[in-house]
Amino acid sequence: MTNTNGSTLRILIIEDDNNDVELIVRALRRSNGYKIIYQAVDTEAALSIALDQPVWDVVLCDYKLPVLSPYRALEMVKSINYDLPFLVLSGSVHEDIAIDLLKAGASDFISKSNLARLPLAIRRELRQIGDKKYVDERTKLKIAKSYDMTIAAWGKALEMRDIYTHGHTVRVTDLTLRLARAMRLSKSEFENIHRGALLHDIGKMGITDMVLLKQDVLTPEERKVMEMHPVIAHDMLSGIPFLADAINIPYCHHEKWDGTGYPRGLQGDEIPFEARLFSVADVYDALTSERPYRKSWSKERALEYIESESGKSFDPNALNKFLEMMR
Repeated sequence: MTNTNGSTLRILIIEDDNNDVELIVRALRRSNGYKIIYQAVDTEAALSIALDQPVWDVVLCDYKLPVLSPYRALEMVKSINYDLPFLVLSGSVHEDIAIDLLKAGASDFISKSNLARLPLAIRRELRQIGDKKYVDERTKLKIAKSYDMTIAAWGKALEMRDIYTHGHTVRVTDLTLRLARAMRLSKSEFENIHRGALLHDIGKMGITDMVLLKQDVLTPEERKVMEMHPVIAHDMLSGIPFLADAINIPYCHHEKWDGTGYPRGLQGDEIPFEARLFSVADVYDALTSERPYRKSWSKERALEYIESESGKSFDPNALNKFLEMMR
């Protein structure tokens, strides 16, 4: 028998007859030799306590209990975990009752005189759960891929508008992901950094061409307009649940370690960690790229400048890891 926990099958048995409990467990052990871990309960209070332990692979419920109906037990189980297989066992088969329980959500109705069918029924239910999880995971991956393609398209649309930063998004995303790998971040953190980096300048979609495309140093008034792009990004992305954990880079990548950044003047650890990583890579790429109002810097000059900003513009730990990576 295959199950979600390898060689161990964890069974919650709702049964008031200890002899029947032993018969059930013996039938399962004899049929496949798997280690059976079980707990038997026969009251609503005991069932409630058992369901607080989210470890069960399957629930087996006697049809006829003195103080707990199978309908109530089924309702309690499904309210905790709707996908948990719930099989009803009875000394005799009542077709109308079996149909009613199956309609209510039970997985199967098995006669106690034919316990040889029980292992097969459990195997079928666990296989269906495995198949469902596989399908669900594939669906999630497809949705995530579609989202990521949309995010990449947004980034390209911005670069088509702002020709002076062409290629910046791809380069700075690559640098930030290299830094994330060097810092051994988790898969979920890595994915959020990837999406946030691709969207870091999306707020510039809301900046006028007169400011965004200006080929000279911005005036103080124009600078204030430009510094609104993180807020615009936050307003654009905050209503999208999928991007809830990726919004920190677009919103906070211009904050500085000493609190002199924008838009909120966050300081030190108040700045989200992923934004602190990204800001180092962002400034490095900006300095080493050609702009209408200045020539690109050499790699050495850019790294020297960034190093001088340790504890001022940048988180010293993130900066040191970046310098180590680049050198």
